[in-house]
Amino acid sequence: MHTSMPTKIFKTALLAISISLFGSVAYAEPIKLLENEVPEWLTLKSLMFGDRSILKGPESAVSLKVNTNIDDASTVPIQIDGLVSQTAQPYIKTLHLIVDQNPIQTAAIFELSPTAGKLYLATRLRIEKFTFVRVVAETSDGQLHMDSKWIEVKGGCSAPAGKNTGSDPLLGKMKVTFNKYRNTFKDENGDKVFRVPFEKNNIVKVQVRHPNESAIASDIDTSTVPNFIQEFKVGYADEEVISAKVNFSISDNPAFTFSFSPKKEGNLSLIIMDTHENIFTQNVSVVGTTNANRHE
Repeated sequence: MHTSMPTKIFKTALLAISISLFGSVAYAEPIKLLENEVPEWLTLKSLMFGDRSILKGPESAVSLKVNTNIDDASTVPIQIDGLVSQTAQPYIKTLHLIVDQNPIQTAAIFELSPTAGKLYLATRLRIEKFTFVRVVAETSDGQLHMDSKWIEVKGGCSAPAGKNTGSDPLLGKMKVTFNKYRNTFKDENGDKVFRVPFEKNNIVKVQVRHPNESAIASDIDTSTVPNFIQEFKVGYADEEVISAKVNFSISDNPAFTFSFSPKKEGNLSLIIMDTHENIFTQNVSVVGTTNANRHE
C-alpha cells in the first residue's frame, strides 16, 4: 500500500497535534463549553478548514445522531444522515467525523460519490472523555456543513483491549448484510447473491472481525505497533462508492453501515487495510429483484 507524501505529512501533523493536545489536558472531565468554544476544536478547525465558514443548524446539509443512553464508552453508536440528494449537484463528497477530546480527534474521513444514494452512514466509536462529537460535511460546490452532539462517557480508548489478535485465522473476516430482508440465493459456485431493488436506497452493513487495537489501551503491548484498521474502500461496477481513512477511535470488530443505490447488476467490492499491512478483500454479487427469477 502506497500513500502520497502530502497525505503522510498531513496525517503525521494531525496525529502529533492531537496527541500533544491530549497530553496537555488534565484528566479531569472537561467543562461543557459552548460548541464553538472548545479549544481543541478551534485548533483542529483552523488546521483543517482555515477561516472557511461552516453552516450549522437549519442551514446544515448533514445531521448527526449519537446514542447518549449508553454506559460502554468503547462502543458508542453514531448515525450520519445527509439532508441533500446524493444524485444531484451539489452532493456531499467528504465527511469528517471528529471527537474533540479523543487522542486522535479525526476518527474518520469518508469520501463519497453520488452512487451512494441518499447519504446514510453509521458506525461505533470509542470515546475517551466527555466530549463533543462532530460531523463536518463538504459538498461538491465547496460548502462546509456541520452538526454536533455532546456525550458524557469516558475511558473508551484507554480501556483494556482483552485478548490480542495473535494468529486469529478469522482476522479480517467480513459479514455483509443488506437491509433487514433476507432476499438471497446461492450461485453455481455456492456463493451468496443478494437481490436488491435498483435505483433505490439499500442499507448495507459490513462488520469486520478485527481488534482495532487502541494505541493507549491500558493493556497494550508497547513493544509492537497497535493493529487497527486504517483504510476501508467500497466499489461497485468499477465505480467507487465510499473510501475512508479511519483509526482506533472506531470500536473493535468495526461495523460500517451505509446507503447504496445500484443501477445495474455487479459486484460490490470491499477492501480493508490495517496498520500491520494486512489487506482483506471480499466481493459480493448483486442482482435486481426484477431479474432474480432467471437465476433460480
